[in-house]
Amino acid sequence: MRAGSGETAAFGGAALPVYLNFAIKTFQSQLAYKFEYFVGVFNGLLYIFIFTALWGAIYSAMPAGAQNSFTQPQIITYAVFALVCRVSMSMDDTDIAGRVRTGDIAMDMIKPVNFTLMVLANAMGETMFHWFTRVAPIILVCLLSFDIIVPTAPERYLLGAVAWILGYSISFLLNFSFALLAFWFVETFSFQLMKYGLLNIFSGSVVPIDFFPEWAKPAIAAMPFQYILYTPTAVFMGHITGAGAYKLIALQGVWVVILGGVSYVMWNAAKRKLVVQGG
Repeated sequence: MRAGSGETAAFGGAALPVYLNFAIKTFQSQLAYKFEYFVGVFNGLLYIFIFTALWGAIYSAMPAGAQNSFTQPQIITYAVFALVCRVSMSMDDTDIAGRVRTGDIAMDMIKPVNFTLMVLANAMGETMFHWFTRVAPIILVCLLSFDIIVPTAPERYLLGAVAWILGYSISFLLNFSFALLAFWFVETFSFQLMKYGLLNIFSGSVVPIDFFPEWAKPAIAAMPFQYILYTPTAVFMGHITGAGAYKLIALQGVWVVILGGVSYVMWNAAKRKLVVQGG
């Protein structure tokens, strides 16, 4: 059977329960790793306590006017929401490489499902797990421990949800595209390391984009990373409002289209490569 022929049954409405089942199974499989769950929550809280202490020390020594429009409570709020965004978007980006190495990918490609949607469903199962088991406890502890500014305007929640969904889509498509490099390279660790390095620096997960020098901001805006974490966080907490928020959300949509096209081209090339090699 030609690799990828099972994808003809990909997009019908009747197939939705199939992908939902993939997501549920992934969620259930994550429940088996109880120790990793506690470690994940501990690491998240440790991150928050370290960064809130660090930002508190920085702000106490920072001269007036050098705070880039963030007050100390706002920067603490940003650190918490940025972590929540990052944790909620965590997904396994090593699975495809492992399946390529073992040859299991050939069996995946002849299943009567769309491979990309199957991977997305699995990622969403992980996301549901992280929301219930890591994000919720982290938010609760942070609300009780820090002076967090919680948005009250309904618009913040609506725009924040849209920005989060688009940011999640960018994150998934970026991870998927990098994972597909396993079809051409035996070892993809260096590519993943590069991706995480760029994400850590330019996504705003550690330092908000506002703190970067003005000459660097156009280059950062031309990359997809700030639209994954900084945009949902800044829009939700109301740091960016009005036309600025709508512009960032529109740019998120542009990046979803761009990365969707890249992943589509790469996936079709990967299928052809597997067929040529007799997979």
